[in-house]
Amino acid sequence: MSLSKQNDFVLRLKPLAAIALAMMASAAAPGASAQGSVPSTAQSGRGQEIEFDNTFLLQQGGQAVDVSRFTRGNQVSPGNYVVEIVINGSRFARESVRFAANDGNAAARPCISRALLLRAGVDLGKADAAAGRSATAAAPEAESCGDIGSVVPGASVDFDFTEQRLDLSVPQAYMRNSARGYVSPDQWDQGVNAGFLSYNANTFRTGGSGIDSTQTYLGLNAGVNVGAWHFRHQSSVTSATRQSTQFDNIATYVQRDVDKLRAQLTLGDAYTTGEVFDSVSFRGAQIATDDRMLPESLRGYAPVVRGTADSNAHVTIRQNGQVLLETNVSPGPFEINDLYSTGYGGDLVVTVTEADGRTKTFTVPFASVAQLLRPGVTRFSATAGQLRNDALEDKPVFGQFTMQRGLSNAITAYGGVIGASGYGALNVGAALNTKIGAFSMDVTGSQTDVPNQQSMRGTSLRIGYSKFFTPTDTNVAVAAYRFSTSGYLNLNDAASVRDIANRGGDIDSILRQRNRVQVTVNQRLGAQGTVFLTGSSQNYWNRGGSDTLYQAGYTNGFKYGTYSVTAGRSRAMDGRLSNEYFLSTTLPLGKAAHAPMLTTNVSHNSNGGTNTQANVSGSLGEFNQFSYNGYGTYNAGGSNNTGTAGVSGTYRAPYASINASASGGSGTHQMSAGVAGSIVAHPGGVTFSQTVGDTFAVVQAPAAKGANVANAPGTKVDSRGYAVVPFLSPYSMNVVDIDPKGTSTDVEFKSTSAQVAPRAGSVVMLKYETVSGRAALVRAPKLGGGALPFGASVEDEQGRSIGVVGQDSRIFARGLEDSGVLSVKWGDGPTELCRIKYTLPAKSEKAMGYLSVESQCVAGALLEAKTGTDASALAATKTN
Repeated sequence: MSLSKQNDFVLRLKPLAAIALAMMASAAAPGASAQGSVPSTAQSGRGQEIEFDNTFLLQQGGQAVDVSRFTRGNQVSPGNYVVEIVINGSRFARESVRFAANDGNAAARPCISRALLLRAGVDLGKADAAAGRSATAAAPEAESCGDIGSVVPGASVDFDFTEQRLDLSVPQAYMRNSARGYVSPDQWDQGVNAGFLSYNANTFRTGGSGIDSTQTYLGLNAGVNVGAWHFRHQSSVTSATRQSTQFDNIATYVQRDVDKLRAQLTLGDAYTTGEVFDSVSFRGAQIATDDRMLPESLRGYAPVVRGTADSNAHVTIRQNGQVLLETNVSPGPFEINDLYSTGYGGDLVVTVTEADGRTKTFTVPFASVAQLLRPGVTRFSATAGQLRNDALEDKPVFGQFTMQRGLSNAITAYGGVIGASGYGALNVGAALNTKIGAFSMDVTGSQTDVPNQQSMRGTSLRIGYSKFFTPTDTNVAVAAYRFSTSGYLNLNDAASVRDIANRGGDIDSILRQRNRVQVTVNQRLGAQGTVFLTGSSQNYWNRGGSDTLYQAGYTNGFKYGTYSVTAGRSRAMDGRLSNEYFLSTTLPLGKAAHAPMLTTNVSHNSNGGTNTQANVSGSLGEFNQFSYNGYGTYNAGGSNNTGTAGVSGTYRAPYASINASASGGSGTHQMSAGVAGSIVAHPGGVTFSQTVGDTFAVVQAPAAKGANVANAPGTKVDSRGYAVVPFLSPYSMNVVDIDPKGTSTDVEFKSTSAQVAPRAGSVVMLKYETVSGRAALVRAPKLGGGALPFGASVEDEQGRSIGVVGQDSRIFARGLEDSGVLSVKWGDGPTELCRIKYTLPAKSEKAMGYLSVESQCVAGALLEAKTGTDASALAATKTN
């Protein structure tokens, strides 16, 4: 075994002895005796010497145990260690760090490379300038194994091997000004070459009134990754009683990211972005900005907060009474540009607390609509291809370009252009963040050449508004108005009109919208609940009447659950009115972790019909992998009253999700069953898993069958040592933890946590080192009956430390061979050493718990004299 692996093992086991000895030293401190002295005030684990009172560590015969190796606290031997790296209190990475011998000090020191400091956000240019050296004088691989302050002035390093944590403290002046959540592009993981096939199969059977029918569905989502390119295909197969089998090719495309443009390149079937023009489906090529490449704190819209501090000051930013950010700033102007987006906003209240306690407060307006961007942020898309619309005989070729640019806190400009066969459109607009709310307004002009008819020209005006009124807790979430002249058509409608005209049809069969209004208002009433109001209305140039819908509702909680009341009215284009009232309650049936939930719904409409439904649902299992639902409904009204009842359940297994349902009542019945999951091919083989997303990971943990993946409840490492984490967030740092519970006692994880920032669409490999070997509890008093010294170190035949002696001459050892010799040392003298010869029984699948081994520790000379002795004469083994 390599030195690196030896040290990793020592790192985990030595603290157990150090803690036990430290506790004994503390107990003896008030009355220090001649055999020792009270511990010094220096902190253990940081290289300072501590003396232990070894009164309680006497061997038989009064001989003291040598505990000098613990006097310097947490000693670190030279080697490579996988450690948690923390920069200025923030977790940065978990990776291997080299520890080198330090002259004049028993403990090895960590070697920190310039490349690691760069990745951690240290501005080495400033540090080099402050230290008076050239930035090009040292290579990125250059390491500092001594004082890190010689590389970055004022920096320090602190290692706690009981937690395997390496803390780096770097003055803020030498840190790059990176937004919160920033992950450097050089840390984005492209992943490995891999393939996957996700499937969703179900069958649905209904019957009643002598008519039975069955419908079967299979949905497929396949992908292949080769380098930076990601191929994707989606399709479905449907069959039904008395109908032919139908295959649908939903989408096929290849995609990759383009770092320099912060964009995704897509070739094949996709959709245009919908910020400027209405989204359409196309087959062709598109390159479009991907906001996920921004740090999480820069996604969406939030204003930049600017101010001035007179001293080293503390800045607090609140929104709607809640603290969004607290930070320290230096004297002079400051700028905070990494506030997390908070939906439709609410004005920001900024408080600056100076060093002498003085405070000043100011307000920054914050309201948002979809088109708003942060200052300096650009979003664009460029598309060329053929319109995908199965209803068209003639699918036009088109090109589209859109752009948005955040000009300041208050203004975002945007626009775009479309050119297609017989069609063109131009859009110009702006979004504003003001004290009275956020507005967006744009105008789109279009021209459509209609075959054998006059061209249609028109414009469309669109206005949006959003505002959270803090004094009244009123949120106007969406308010939009659109007016279009009679000749205006969007791309989809224009293509349909031209297609119908080519076939001699009536182009008025395509509705041309005239006006559309939509409003949503939410009013919080504090502890009394929430009231909401929504309304929408639209009419058309070539059809009379209008579609109108109004809804109002109230939601609140009570001691045992929640309830809501909703009333709505709709008017169809033919003038018919319909009213509907809805009451819903939710009530937990108990306080246990898996207590089911009872939901009741009652609705009544203006036609006199009343529907009542009761539903009980819940989940079971350690990871909520079982879910169930039972319901009953009753419809009353008119001459036909009906009722149904049904049950359904889902089991989220490690390698698939299985569901089934059944219901019946009023002369009808229904049954269904389905299964969904994924098959993933990767460099280590093929692994079955739950349904994966577009970006996911494969866990590699050799021999760790049965370990649970904390980030994917219900997912376990399979017999080959692999598991799939179905979902990861692209371009963000994802932490994936492994729970060893469920694995064999003969397997030890050297690390149970890994982190990765995957590129969108990638399949990344997460490798967890494990140590395989048999574990046993060895009891081995000295030959002749004497007890082994408590705290004595134990090594195997390769010199690898495997632990220390506990009470009653017991040693817990992991990573043992089937037979071998262990060495026990409690000092540097030749008589302060003995060896344990052992033989473990044959492995048994039925064996539970750890093996218990009885043996004897024999002085080195005696053991060598007994080399011909049968090992069974020296050791007897049994299983607990």
